[in-house]
Amino acid sequence: MANVQYAGFWRRMAAVAIDAVLVFTLMLFSLVAWISVAGEAHAWDSTPMTVAFCGSLLAALAVKILLDAWLGGTPGLHLVDCRLADTRSGGRIGAGRSALRCLATALSVLPLLLGLFWIGWDSRKQSWHDKLAHTVVIREDDALRSLAELAGETS
Repeated sequence: MANVQYAGFWRRMAAVAIDAVLVFTLMLFSLVAWISVAGEAHAWDSTPMTVAFCGSLLAALAVKILLDAWLGGTPGLHLVDCRLADTRSGGRIGAGRSALRCLATALSVLPLLLGLFWIGWDSRKQSWHDKLAHTVVIREDDALRSLAELAGETS
């Protein structure tokens, strides 16, 4: 993949923050809808609330895996003008590798976030879970394109 700019640590963390806000907002709205339909509210530490919370997190994980595989990233990643790509071809990754990348994220996070900070030191800005899944996060800003490329797109 020649002439590629990799997304750095802060750009990727901004994407994670955007995604977190979106996920928790959707979880809150679904919780309010569930309470409205069920007609009763439960304590936060009750079994129904635990089941609803865990179900919401599993649904969000499944959606993330599918978005990464099919669209090359989550809404947060696309809002910061980046996409997830295969290290060899630059193309999309499949659902299997996307699932591997999501599960391997625990390896990046658990040892004091060291696998995430690795983005700052790596030449291709890969975290540990990117290395395990053979993925990179690349920038797709219009600022990275030449004037000829931009003019060709408008024709």
